[in-house]
Amino acid sequence: MSGDVEVDRVQFTKMIDHEMTPESMTQSTSGSEWKLVWSDEFDVDGAPDLTKWTYDVGNWGWGNNEPQYYTKDRRENARVENGNLIIEAHKNDMGQDWTSARLTTRGKVSFLYGKIEFRAKSPSKDGTWAAGWLLGDEYRDELSWPYCGEIDVLENIGSEIDDETGNGINHASCHTRTYYFKEGTHITAVKEVEDMTNTFHNYTIEWTPEGVKAYLDGEYYYTYDKTADELEWPFNKPQNLIVNLAMGGGMGGAIDPSIQSQQFILDYVRVYELAN
Repeated sequence: MSGDVEVDRVQFTKMIDHEMTPESMTQSTSGSEWKLVWSDEFDVDGAPDLTKWTYDVGNWGWGNNEPQYYTKDRRENARVENGNLIIEAHKNDMGQDWTSARLTTRGKVSFLYGKIEFRAKSPSKDGTWAAGWLLGDEYRDELSWPYCGEIDVLENIGSEIDDETGNGINHASCHTRTYYFKEGTHITAVKEVEDMTNTFHNYTIEWTPEGVKAYLDGEYYYTYDKTADELEWPFNKPQNLIVNLAMGGGMGGAIDPSIQSQQFILDYVRVYELAN
């Protein structure tokens, strides 16, 4: 185990002491008991909690030719309001085609295995791309991806969501050096979601040394099994959490020219570990 991992584990222990909430236990669909060890319930209005999150900033395309500029400490793009985190994209803002926000726990806390859950509502307009995911701590730049590993828990594309019903699909994926989306080889699954724009849904993974399983509202639908090949299994090292709302690009597609702003709303983000 590397020194970096030891530092992350110490930091993780400190977060447990400060972030426990009354709802500290949960039962998985497989019967395992999980203990809550970190969360953001978004219960204090104002800016996001900078003891838990930091900002990714810039407009370099983010590997997907996205046009938005991710801002820092700007309430128009990221704020806590009425018990929710609101990430809001704005058109023709700050001299940019679009602005938005991308929050990460990198440098604050990372996780090695656990149950990770995002409870969220996503926008439905063409060009929106809401995400809750994990990225390996070894990520430094585009050259270090996908060696570092990526786990997509919540990935909602607005063009795949019906404007009237809010019905759409979620993408759950694992990206590795062997399997990743730029080569069209990533191991992925899609799950139908009812009224994902007006109703909160729970997007969850259970990540263990044996593999990654995905659930929607407690219903299992996806597994990525561990292999002995490190190029196929980089998920034995810590990863940090990311939430963001991207616009356009290779995944979001053409942006509806009529929209001026869109919101990605999160009720909470929680991380559990096995109670035993």
